[in-house]
Amino acid sequence: MKTQRAGICIVLVISLIGAGCVGQSTRPPSPAETVSLYGDLENLDPRREVITVWYPASHEDALLAMLDRFNATNRWGIAVRGERLENSAALYERLWEGTSARKLPDLAIVSPGYLATIATEGLAVELTPYLTSRRWGFSTGELEKFFPSVLEVGQLSQLSGRYGFPFALSAGLLFYNRGWLHQLGYNHPPRTWEEFREMACAASDPASGVYGYEFAANDRTFVRMLIGWGSQMMSPDGKEYVFGGAEGQEALEFLQALIREGCAIREAYWEQAEVDFGTGRVLFVLSSTAHILHYRQIAADRGGLDWAVAPLPASPGAPVTDLFGLSWLIPPTTPRQQLAAWLVIRWMNEQPQQDLWVSAYGYLPHRRLSPEAQAALLEETPPYADVLALLELDAVTEPAVPGYEQCQDILEAMVSAVVGGEEPASRLKEAVESCQATLTGP
Repeated sequence: MKTQRAGICIVLVISLIGAGCVGQSTRPPSPAETVSLYGDLENLDPRREVITVWYPASHEDALLAMLDRFNATNRWGIAVRGERLENSAALYERLWEGTSARKLPDLAIVSPGYLATIATEGLAVELTPYLTSRRWGFSTGELEKFFPSVLEVGQLSQLSGRYGFPFALSAGLLFYNRGWLHQLGYNHPPRTWEEFREMACAASDPASGVYGYEFAANDRTFVRMLIGWGSQMMSPDGKEYVFGGAEGQEALEFLQALIREGCAIREAYWEQAEVDFGTGRVLFVLSSTAHILHYRQIAADRGGLDWAVAPLPASPGAPVTDLFGLSWLIPPTTPRQQLAAWLVIRWMNEQPQQDLWVSAYGYLPHRRLSPEAQAALLEETPPYADVLALLELDAVTEPAVPGYEQCQDILEAMVSAVVGGEEPASRLKEAVESCQATLTGP
């Protein structure tokens, strides 16, 4: 599916944000345009607005449960209706089709690449006026309760503004069999990739189908190793993919060596690594914080598997976490509808809702939990203390640039080829060139 439509201009009578043509940066609105787009924000009345949110199928149950609470409790009488789409790609196509008839949602949830594409095409409003509004935004004291890395999500460097706000975030996490690791003579999880390799190889017995590490050959496996080697996917300005350096090659060679030495195995089907971890056939799995409740259930079903979690290994320096997930965006509709949509986002990020969001669904909190909620969460799931600690680390956020979903497919093909024995350097160079092409073309 094409994520950009070069040369096509969008004309929205109701939106005066000067989006221009696809591929052009949205300029900051003039004062007159700001009033037209946002209205007299501090004096707007959002009461009894009915708004529609488009959302991906994967998050339906959690989202609708929260929206039911919003509809029942919000003091403005705002009613939110949900409309399910299969994924971010389907949402983008539907959004594009709706522009000519002005059939836009009032609120939408998308992945970072599609957020960037939609914003570049003028189909998302900049959210800073809402975030900083005296009446409708977060106070300085409230904003200080948010984790700094979380507030980076939704910022688009190519447009120099905030066009998204985090919805459901996760981060990379090392799951390990603590009892097994102790039997091998280690009293701590691997802090570096060198320790990871040593421990994985010490645990492995390919003849018995036992391995130190089982992984999915996909983009996240590569990205987690890349940032663990001190690099990242993109330049700070979001204009160039930079994962083709020495760190990227070392990550691929490291993964290939683990396979060659019989210390790791590629999972044959989705979530096989989780199954093998639960049956004690795998020492390490690199997964995400979103799965911690699932691993808790796996351990319980096993009858008390001694498991724990830790940050991703790092070589060299302090550990870094990868932060990824979906974001809210607000399409340009009317000032009252846009404000009502923002109030849904704001409500979702207030303390009571964040406490529930984390405890019930396992997503990362966007702000510090209340002491009561955190104590209850850690009593039920002690490893979550290490999850919360990730939010205090330096974070590399998922690239929010047009075409990133295509780049993810390219990375998966690269990892699969290298795991299958192909030469890392040439595949890495090819992947960088192919990902770069997704930034400038359809």
